[in-house]
Amino acid sequence: MAQSAGMSERSFLRRFKQATGLTPVTYIQSLRVELARSRLELTRDSFERISWDVGYADAAAFRRVFRRIVGLSPSAYRRRFGPST
Repeated sequence: MAQSAGMSERSFLRRFKQATGLTPVTYIQSLRVELARSRLELTRDSFERISWDVGYADAAAFRRVFRRIVGLSPSAYRRRFGPST
């Protein structure tokens, strides 16, 4: 991203954090979690499928990220906010 912006990595990281309040990694994780939340609410797709679709090859790693950001496991989130049976 820094190269695309024509900046050094250090300058890019500093300016990105200044603009968003987040590091690029945290920002991307937040975007992916928001997409996953929508999918858990609206579909019956498996979390493994959702993980893959949002860019994680390792569903277990994404599950940990999801829990850290949302405060619920994906299955608990779906039970609370997902489509009714």
